[in-house]
Amino acid sequence: MARDLLEQDPGSADFLAQAEDRLKTPLGRLMLEGPEPELQATENAQPAILFHSLALLRLMASMGLKPSLVAGHSMGEFAGLVAAEALDPLDALAAVQARGRAMSAAAPAASGMIAVLGLPDADVERVCTGSNGLVVVANYNAPGQVVISGSETGLRAVSQQLQAAGAKRLVRLPVSGAFHSPLMTQAAQVFAAAWEKIPLRELRRPQVFNADAQVHSKPDDVRRLMIGQLTGPVRWTQSIQRLQQLGADTFIEVGPRRTLTGLVKKILPGSVVHNTEDLDSMNALLGTIHG
Repeated sequence: MARDLLEQDPGSADFLAQAEDRLKTPLGRLMLEGPEPELQATENAQPAILFHSLALLRLMASMGLKPSLVAGHSMGEFAGLVAAEALDPLDALAAVQARGRAMSAAAPAASGMIAVLGLPDADVERVCTGSNGLVVVANYNAPGQVVISGSETGLRAVSQQLQAAGAKRLVRLPVSGAFHSPLMTQAAQVFAAAWEKIPLRELRRPQVFNADAQVHSKPDDVRRLMIGQLTGPVRWTQSIQRLQQLGADTFIEVGPRRTLTGLVKKILPGSVVHNTEDLDSMNALLGTIHG
């Protein structure tokens, strides 16, 4: 993860040294050497992914690439706040480290998340509503691609109902708990205590937030939304639609992998979408823009 950035970009290497000093974590070793299970642990994976995204954002900004509008998916909203110039990069990493630790500590053992493919959002909502709170919709990722979250008992019962309703596939996600559900209430409380101490400025660019797919700029509102995000759904479909309504015509995913690029193409077929996950893809993007 981020190997080419750390080996070829001195600025990224300097940023890593600052990040490791702030977090008191061997982030570079984890990203470059693992071991994989340790890197994939929630409390390490979230800062690592955010570091990768922020290193790319820093390099893009140095090349004159800055967004007009911003959105992030779940933890990616912290990278969004950095892009919106409301949160300093090292503060963002500290916030996400606290978030990951809170989520890891609070995750109930008998819980999880399942991606539901090929079923209308309304049908998934209807089935979850009938679970008496045991299962909720956690992510509206794209039309026909929804993630549910809840207890094992609830997930088993709901899975049968979703298959009967016509779901094409149910995919168990490799996560440690029922994220974006009421089962994360304790994690939200623990994270809130740390988050309130981290400096946050008014946003300088419009950012659409997952909680309600609306633009918010006031620090108090943003703090509340980021805490509520742990127990509420990620409205990614609606957030991308809102960006389009605000005038976005080109979307650039910044960070490891290309998951969001695929989701945006499903939400807005025919839209212009790029991803930047390493130096090669960044150079390709620059070639497209300046070509």
